[in-house]
Amino acid sequence: MERELVSSLKDHETAFLLATVKAIMKQSLPPIEIGSVSLPETHEGDVIEIPRWIAEVMAQMGFAEIQEESFDIELFKALSRERIQASSQISTLKSDFYHRMKRHTDLMKSLAERDESLRKDYEKFSASAYDLIALRTSKLLYLVGSSPLSPDLEKKLTPEEKELFNSIRSIIENWKRTILEGE
Repeated sequence: MERELVSSLKDHETAFLLATVKAIMKQSLPPIEIGSVSLPETHEGDVIEIPRWIAEVMAQMGFAEIQEESFDIELFKALSRERIQASSQISTLKSDFYHRMKRHTDLMKSLAERDESLRKDYEKFSASAYDLIALRTSKLLYLVGSSPLSPDLEKKLTPEEKELFNSIRSIIENWKRTILEGE
C-alpha cells in the first residue's frame, strides 16, 4: 500500500511539472528545442506559457521569471485558515499546493545555503510548512475515523491528502474486520 501511495504522489508531481505556467522573459532568446518541446524566439518582456519544469530551469538560469503569487504569503494564509477551523473542519487547498510548497522549500534551502542571511527566512518558512502539515494530518485522522470521504470533503483536499485519507481508511477498515471477524 505504501508503494502505491508513493507511486501516486510521484504521478501527481509529474503532472504538476508538465502543467503550463506563465513566465516573463528577462532577456531575448533564439528558438529552443527541449525534447519534444519547441520554444519560439522570445524577447525581453514577453510573457510565454511553458511547462513548469522548463520555466523553473529558465528562472534558475536567469532567463525568465515565473508569474505566481509569493508562496510565502500563500503558506501563511493557508496556515491561518487552518488554525481558525475547528478540529473537525478542514480548509480548502489548491490541488498543487504541496508540490509548490516542496519546490519553494527546496529553493529557499538552496538560497540559504549560499547566503547565510536567508537562513532565518528558510527556517521560519519550513516551520510553518511543518505546522500546516501537522494540523491537516491530525484533522484528516479525525475525519477518517468519523466519516467516509464525502464530496464536500473531497473538494477541500489535495490529491495527496485524498490518497492518504483512503489509505488510512483502508487500514482502519482492515483492522476492524480483523478484530471483529478474525480474518
